[in-house]
Amino acid sequence: MTFTDAAVEVLRQIGRPLHYKEITDFAIERNLLSHVGKTPDNTMGARLAALMKKETPDCPLVRVKPGVFALREW
Repeated sequence: MTFTDAAVEVLRQIGRPLHYKEITDFAIERNLLSHVGKTPDNTMGARLAALMKKETPDCPLVRVKPGVFALREW
């Protein structure tokens, strides 16, 4: 699962906005990431920040505060 897909899945399971470090911790705990690497929280933050810069209307995530993300459907 990609970092973005894992973030969406974690947010659906938890049901509230989370900081990208919390998203990463939950994703690792639930074995949602296909690869982790040395600094998974930095990777998660970078991937989600890049996703927000694209500003596509079909993006399932929104940034609610710096580093905190939620599902658009909420």
